[in-house]
Amino acid sequence: MRKKTTPQGWMLIKLGEYLEELSERHHNVSSNGDIPVLSVTNRPGFVVSEEFFDKKVFSKDLSNYKVVHKGQFAYNPSRVNVGSIARLKEFDKGLLSPMYVVFKTKDSLDGAYLDYWISSQRFRNLVKASTQGSVRDSLNFSALAEFPFSLPSEAEQRKIVSILACVDSVIDKTQAIIDQTQTLKKGLMQELFTRGIPGRHKKFKKTEIGEIPDEWDIVRLGAVCISKPEYGANVPSKDYDPNLPRYIRITDFSDSGELLEDDRRSIDEESASGYLLSEGDFLFARSGATVGKTYLYDKRNGLCAFAGYLIRFRVDSKKLLPKFLFYITHSFHYYQWVVGMLRAGAQPNINATEYSRLIIQLPCIEEQQEIISILKSLENGIRLNKGIVSGITILKSALMQVLLTGKVRVKA
Repeated sequence: MRKKTTPQGWMLIKLGEYLEELSERHHNVSSNGDIPVLSVTNRPGFVVSEEFFDKKVFSKDLSNYKVVHKGQFAYNPSRVNVGSIARLKEFDKGLLSPMYVVFKTKDSLDGAYLDYWISSQRFRNLVKASTQGSVRDSLNFSALAEFPFSLPSEAEQRKIVSILACVDSVIDKTQAIIDQTQTLKKGLMQELFTRGIPGRHKKFKKTEIGEIPDEWDIVRLGAVCISKPEYGANVPSKDYDPNLPRYIRITDFSDSGELLEDDRRSIDEESASGYLLSEGDFLFARSGATVGKTYLYDKRNGLCAFAGYLIRFRVDSKKLLPKFLFYITHSFHYYQWVVGMLRAGAQPNINATEYSRLIIQLPCIEEQQEIISILKSLENGIRLNKGIVSGITILKSALMQVLLTGKVRVKA
């Protein structure tokens, strides 16, 4: 086995030589003042605890909570193996549960440089090796301090940080475009589903779902279906096999209706009989925390069957285009309807009969198609920019691999 060598001019050290563990405590028992209580997640790092968890998960007595300042690091010893370690950048300071480890860099180790290093595969490998077999996969500070670390000069650290920060800037700016386009899409959907194609309609009428163009109808979903809604197969999934139908479960598509590629499962052909999806088949989630989310089957996804917590609707495409229905189920009116249905019931569940009663607006087919085309053009832009972010993220990972190991040197 080839022995690893330290790049010329770099020092091979133990990480703890350039770290200092901190234990500053907050002593104001009655109030935390303006200091937010934070948590560290695997993504996006530091978060305001109450906002992230949508409730208070921290103690009323904050006197023993640790204080973390901007530029310092913190991690949950029991969750560092899944990436719950970060450097504070968004706040001047924050409070953390006493269970967290807080530390800072010292001497010649740049905090921004270490920040990139802890997001590298090298760091993840060291964490995995250190936590395997330990209690709850926990990593205490003394174990972190033993990690081997190749330390470049301060000037080279700053240059590497500068290069990677430029890449991050491109990612952030592209992500901002994605976020802005998604906001635009959301607002445009509200306009299109209540006013129609801009400039086309002069008269409007009040209906059960609000004001819509006078030429539009409102119908219940069940009235524009070519068959009764159907519940999915009630059989266990199998390990994924490309020669078998893919089994679409409630967890297999996102809130935005995109089919997810992780944790794919299959169903045997006999069990799939009667549950195979056809182009235009529409699925509603009927139960659980994500009740109300929808998926429109596309034959490009291959042979698929659907599971029992989903309900299939088949609409008459001469009256209602499946893609138009898909966009409706991502509109403000639909979200309001789902919330209203859930409030009315004891359990988070919407059954086939209730979905059939969903009231929807119905323009003519030609206008449905025009609305679809407008929204698709925005989606294409979002998809293109997501591809750019994905590509640059891969580039960043490759750059980190060579820059943080000294395989490629930069002039300081």
